[in-house]
Amino acid sequence: MYIKLNRDIQKEIINKAVEKAGSFRKLSKTISIPRASLFRYYNGGLMSERRFKCLLKFTEMNNRDISFEKIQDNWRQIKGGERCVELKKKRGTFGKEMKKWQNFQSKKLKKWHKFMKENRPLEYYSIQYSRFKKIGGYKYLTKRGERVRNIFEKEIADILYGLNINYEYEPLVNIENHYFFPDFKINKILLECTAWKGKQKAYKLKNKINLLEKEYKVFVIIPKNLYSYYRIINKHLILGLDDFVPVAQTFLKHQLLKE
Repeated sequence: MYIKLNRDIQKEIINKAVEKAGSFRKLSKTISIPRASLFRYYNGGLMSERRFKCLLKFTEMNNRDISFEKIQDNWRQIKGGERCVELKKKRGTFGKEMKKWQNFQSKKLKKWHKFMKENRPLEYYSIQYSRFKKIGGYKYLTKRGERVRNIFEKEIADILYGLNINYEYEPLVNIENHYFFPDFKINKILLECTAWKGKQKAYKLKNKINLLEKEYKVFVIIPKNLYSYYRIINKHLILGLDDFVPVAQTFLKHQLLKE
């Protein structure tokens, strides 16, 4: 960290230190700061926080009476970077170089994604899911104390909690090297819930279920008025929360048998 002082105040500090020591040479020897640095500080150069405190201690001045600004250690790099950007803008090369850098970063990121998917898939999908949750707007708090994405998920979570059913929310599930985060998992039962209007969502769920049901029993809970969109997965559907409650009670029996 560096200290930026008023030029006159900084000169006063150096003068007092020199006067007390007897000369710049003696001051340098006494407080172990090179004479060249002392001369630079005398002429207004930035000094490190450590040397600033050292000079104050030597002169017995109180820093509470001195106004100063702290500057980051990398201020030279920042200033140099700013000058470099200004120069490139004047030359008209800044945009071209930025695009080149962005392309390089994009290729590097794609390589990372490819490597992680092929060699460390569990870690990769866990990282991606963690990032997704941070930006996913999980703002509804369940009775169990966790945050979920929407009110429909909250209502289903609260029903499960009220029935003392031990569930996992959005767990990582691996089926034949395909990774999914279903909404709820209860032993070998998976629950997907959606209030999305549109057949496209139904077809996506159908493809997803084709893999998931190889190892799990899958249910999809939707509001009753959306049946026309989701009829293609009819055998997996639960229509509305009223129909979900008795089905959920069977999950409890299934869970107790497992225990």
